[in-house]
Amino acid sequence: MPRIQIDGKPVEVPDGLNLIEAARLLNIEIPHYCYHSGLSVVGSCRMCQIELEFNGRKSIALGCNTLAADGMQITTTSDEIRSIRRAVLEFYLQHHPLDCPICDDAGECDLQNYYMEHGLHDSRVDLAEKKHKHKVIDVGPTVVLDSERCILCTRCVRFCREIVGKDQLGVYGHGSDAELMNVPGTKLDNDYAGNVVDLCPVGALTDKDFRFKRRVWYLKRTPSVCTGCSRGCNISIDWETSRSYKDSGRRIQRLKPRYNKMVNEWWICDRGRYSYHAVDAPNRLLMPISNAEEREHGVSINAILARAAAKIEAIIDQNGSASIAVLGSAHSSNEDLFMLKRLFADHLKVQNIDVNLPGEANGSEDQILMKADLAPNRRGAQAIGAVPWGGEGQNGEAILEGAREGEFEILIIVDHDLTQYLGEKALHKLRKHTGYILYLSSHSNGMSEIADDVLPLAMWAERAATYTNFQGRIQRTSQAFDPLGLATPEWKYWYELAAMLGCKCDYETPQEVFNAIGEHTESFKGLRWDDLGDQGLMLTDAPEPAYRKIQCPNPLPAY
Repeated sequence: MPRIQIDGKPVEVPDGLNLIEAARLLNIEIPHYCYHSGLSVVGSCRMCQIELEFNGRKSIALGCNTLAADGMQITTTSDEIRSIRRAVLEFYLQHHPLDCPICDDAGECDLQNYYMEHGLHDSRVDLAEKKHKHKVIDVGPTVVLDSERCILCTRCVRFCREIVGKDQLGVYGHGSDAELMNVPGTKLDNDYAGNVVDLCPVGALTDKDFRFKRRVWYLKRTPSVCTGCSRGCNISIDWETSRSYKDSGRRIQRLKPRYNKMVNEWWICDRGRYSYHAVDAPNRLLMPISNAEEREHGVSINAILARAAAKIEAIIDQNGSASIAVLGSAHSSNEDLFMLKRLFADHLKVQNIDVNLPGEANGSEDQILMKADLAPNRRGAQAIGAVPWGGEGQNGEAILEGAREGEFEILIIVDHDLTQYLGEKALHKLRKHTGYILYLSSHSNGMSEIADDVLPLAMWAERAATYTNFQGRIQRTSQAFDPLGLATPEWKYWYELAAMLGCKCDYETPQEVFNAIGEHTESFKGLRWDDLGDQGLMLTDAPEPAYRKIQCPNPLPAY
C-alpha cells in the first residue's frame, strides 16, 4: 500500500487508487467535473489539477488519472493551483448562461459551488457575445437537455455506454461548436435514464418529473431503501411538505440513489425512481372501512380489530384454526411478518399462512439492477418462516384455490388483490361462502370493495422498518413524514389484535420488534436495529456476496 502525503498529511492508500480517491480518505475534496468513481477516466475537464512532487521532480498533474505511488507529495491548495482552477472555471463560464434563478440544479450545482470556492472572478465576456446552443431538448421520455449549460464532461455519455450498454447520447462538433445531443436515431429511453440527471454536475440534464417543482434548498432528505423489487437499492427521499404552490399534496419530490457498494453502487433504475408517486396517489386508503355494515365510513380501527378478534375466537372455538387462512405479503417488513407469525402461527396455531401467490415474481429483470420479483422482502419472509408456516398448512396457491371454493370461514389478506386472480363466478362464491374477510392495504382496489372490514396501511416512506433483499441483506427504511389519514404500520395492527386475543407482546416500536426478531429467529440471531447502520447487514446464515461491479454485461467501449 503506497504511503503518500496530501497537503502535508500522511496517508496509506490501496494500490491502484487515483489521487482524487486518495484525498477523500483524508476528507480532502479535489474539485472535478468529468471524473466519477463508477465510470472510466477521461481526464477532460482539467479541474482536478494538483501539484505533484515525486522522485525529486515537481509537476502539475491530474488527480483523476494519476495513480498514487509510494513517496508522492501532493498539494491541492497552493497559489498556483488556485490560479489554475480559477482559469479553468473562467473558461467554463465564458459562454454559460446566467439562468441560475430558473435552473433546477441551482443550490446543488458544482459550477456554482466551485465558483464560490475557487473562482470569484469578474466576467470578461459581454452577455451579447455569449455563444448560444440548443435549449429545452426532449432527449427522452424522462429527461430534458439544455446544451448551453452543458460543460461536455461526458459523464452521461459514458454512463449509457458502460453501465447500460447503449449509445444514446454523444458529443458532436468541434471546439466551441461541440454539443451534447442524442445519437442520431435514438432516444434516451433506457431503464436507467434518470441516472444521467444525478451524474450531471451542472444543470444541463434535468428530470421532467422534478422540473420546476421545488427549489432544492427547501428539500429535506431522509435515507431509505427502494421497495420496488427484491434488490433493495439504497435511496434518499427528498421531500417537502410546507410549500404547496406546485403539485399540492405531493410530499416526495424525488428519489435519489444512495451509495451502497454491495447493493446498487451509485445507481437506481427508473422503475424504482418514479415509484414514489404511489405514496400520494389518489386511491390511497386513509380511513378504516366496514363494508359489512352497509359501507359504513367513520368506523374506528379499534372497532374493526375488536370485531375481527371476536370472530376469530368464535370460529376457532367452533371449527378450529383450520377454518382460517392468512395471506400475508412479501411487501411487508420483517417486523410486520414477525408479528403476524407470533399472533397467527405461534399463538392461534393457524397453519394456512403464506405470502406467495402464483405469478407474483413476473416483473422485468436485467443483469444490472432490476429483479423480476417485485416484492422487497420475500427473503425476509422465508427467513422468518412464511413459505408457508405451519408445516401441514396450505400454501398460497392452495389457499387461493380454497378461497375460490369458499372453504374458509375467515380470510385475512394483506396487500393482495384477489379480484385479479379470481373470475366473477369464483369471486361471488368467495364473498358468499366466506364468513368474514379482513383486508389490509395501502390503496383501494377490488378487494377493498368486497372485504367485510378494511384497514389502511402506512407506506414505506411513512414508517421505519427493515426489509431483507434477495441476497439476504437486511436494510432499514426511515420515516420521512407522518402517514396519511389513519394509515398505520401493519405490525401495529397485529400488536393490537394480539392483545385482544390474549397474546401479549411488549413491543412499542419497530426497533423493539426487530430486536425481538434477533432473539427469536435463527437467521436473525443476535442482530439488533442499531447495528444495521446505513449499509445493512447480512442474515446470520447468509454469506456476504462477492462484490460485483455493476455494469452492462457487454458494455460498449469507453468513450
